[in-house]
Amino acid sequence: MAKGTFGVDMVSATATDFRLDSNLSWSTKPGNVVGEDMDPWGMCLDGRTLSGSGYYLNPGGKHHTALGLTTQMELTKRGLTIQLNPSTLSHDWELTTDMEHPLDTIEGDFAKAGLQVDMDSMRIGRLDVTRQAFMGAPCRAFIPAFNAMQGKRMKSTQYPDGYTFANGARKAIFYDKTRQGKKVKKVNTIPANLLRCELRAFRSKNVGHTERGFGVGTIGQLREVESEALLASYTRSIESNVFRFNDGRQMALDFEGEVQLLTSLREEQPRGAISFYIEMEGLERIAERFGGLETFGEALHAAGWTDRHVRRVLSRLREMLHTKAFVDRRRNNTTIATQIDLLRNTFTA
Repeated sequence: MAKGTFGVDMVSATATDFRLDSNLSWSTKPGNVVGEDMDPWGMCLDGRTLSGSGYYLNPGGKHHTALGLTTQMELTKRGLTIQLNPSTLSHDWELTTDMEHPLDTIEGDFAKAGLQVDMDSMRIGRLDVTRQAFMGAPCRAFIPAFNAMQGKRMKSTQYPDGYTFANGARKAIFYDKTRQGKKVKKVNTIPANLLRCELRAFRSKNVGHTERGFGVGTIGQLREVESEALLASYTRSIESNVFRFNDGRQMALDFEGEVQLLTSLREEQPRGAISFYIEMEGLERIAERFGGLETFGEALHAAGWTDRHVRRVLSRLREMLHTKAFVDRRRNNTTIATQIDLLRNTFTA
C-alpha cells in the first residue's frame, strides 16, 4: 500500500482518574444557570473546585492560543475527554498509523494544561480509521453507485460531495478530501479527486471489539497495534457492512464442505493448496460464493491457516480483483455496477 493512503484520522478518549493543578486557564462550558449554586464534583491541586457543566481547552480558541496546545480537552463530572487528529500533525492530507508523535504531543499538552493522567489507560470512545485514493473523477461522480449500495443495518444519507452509511455503533463516510481541504481547511496543495472512505467506531465497547470495531479499547492498545492488523479490521468492517454482495446474487454456500475441501488440499500440498483452490474455482466465483473475501478468509482460518498467512492471501486476492476491475473498465462502458466494483476494490484491496 502506498505511503500516506491509510491511517488514523481522529481519536477521542476519556479518563476518569486524573489530577489538575488549576482550572484558571480553562474556559467554562455553556450550560450553567446564572444565580444557581452548582454542586462541586472535583477539586484542583491549588484548592479550586470543579463544578457545574465543566471546562474546556480549545487549541483554536482565542483564549487558549498562548498555551500552544494541539489537543482539544474537556473536563466534566464524567471525566477528562481529549480529541486529536493524529494524521494532521504530520501532513495536511496524507494519513499515518504511526502513533508515537501524536501521543508524545498529547503528553506535552497535558503538561501545558497542568494535568496528570495515565494516558495509556484512557478508554477510546471514538476512533476514525481512514483510507484514501486518487480517483479518475470527483466524489460526486460516484453518487449513483452510493445510492445503489445498501449498508448492513445502516441508514444512508447523501450530501453534495459525499455519502454516509451509519448506525449508532459505526459510520462509513465517503467524501471529497480535495474539496474539503481546499474549501474548509484552505489547503491548496491537495491533488484533484482525492476520495476518502472513513470508518468511525463509537463507544468504547464497539471500538475495542475485535469483530465490530478495531480491537483497540485504550490509548495504550492503540500505541501497540500493528498497522497491518488495523487495516485488516478496517477492511473486514467496510467489506461486510458497506460492500456487500446482493443476497440474490450469492450462491448457496456449504461452508463446512468448503472447509473440509480446503483442509484436504492443505494436507495434500501444504504450500500450494490455496493457489490450487483459486485456479480450480476462479477468483470471482469464490468472492461471489462466499459473499466476499472475508468469509473466504474465515474458511481458511477454519482449515488451519494462520491469521498472518490469511491476511497476506486476502491482500493478494484484493489486489487481483482491483486489477481485474481496472481491465474490465478499460474493455467496457462504465456502469453503476462497475463503479461499485471500483469502489470496493479501491477501499478493500
